[in-house]
Amino acid sequence: MFEVTPATHVAFDQLHETLLASFSDYAIPMQLSLEAFEMMMRQRGLDLHSSRVALVGGQVAAIWLTSVRAGRGYLISSGTRPQFRSRGLARALANDSLGHMRGQGILSFQTEVLRDNETAAGLYYSLGMTKARALDCYTLPAFQVREPVSDVFEQLHWRDLASRGAMLRDWAPTWQNDDAAMEAIADQLLCVAMIETGELKSYAVVSQNSGTVHQLAVSSDWRQRGMARAALVAIQRHLPETQLRLINVQQDDIAFQALMQSVGATETSGQYELRMDL
Repeated sequence: MFEVTPATHVAFDQLHETLLASFSDYAIPMQLSLEAFEMMMRQRGLDLHSSRVALVGGQVAAIWLTSVRAGRGYLISSGTRPQFRSRGLARALANDSLGHMRGQGILSFQTEVLRDNETAAGLYYSLGMTKARALDCYTLPAFQVREPVSDVFEQLHWRDLASRGAMLRDWAPTWQNDDAAMEAIADQLLCVAMIETGELKSYAVVSQNSGTVHQLAVSSDWRQRGMARAALVAIQRHLPETQLRLINVQQDDIAFQALMQSVGATETSGQYELRMDL
């Protein structure tokens, strides 16, 4: 038997420990420090009231960590300790959390799942979620940071980009890369931008600790001039020892695919974005 309860009743470090334990038997166990876990939860907007944990004999056996923003719900992460799997804990947590969200007037729910994670995907599909879009992920090689075009980029604070970046984008960033997520970790970001006659023409936003490029865009009238590559070069000039990566690039962006090929990027495990109406 197990008990489902809101995550408000569990210490933050217990949530972290349970997540690590849930992935401890994977081929590559999760390596996530408490500090990195805190940053992840802050960035994605952990909402303890809609999040759920399963207790077995007083021990946290499984977690379902969620976020709520602007009438939308999101699954940040979930996991079950190996010894408690195949008992229906994840489904019970999901149903209880989704029921809470419906009661709060939340209109939709979404998450991402690795394309080869059939177990997790099967649960999400059974809950009523469907594929919204395919997402690619990349790691980037070191660039020649002396390229002069990178000199046109200046360093800005996120607040100076927040109201202007969306105008340059052709598709919406995923939950952990969107503007609300950037605002939540603004103190950890490096932002570079090219501004011409007072107008934003290109920009990139990266987490300085992880090297994750969360946003990268060029205005339609400045494309095919090498500005996206130049933005990446400008970032690497600031972070010469950091391996850069991009997570959750919309797969049908042909121009972005061409950019990744041109810079010699390596494609890593992609994901699907899943959604459902509540």
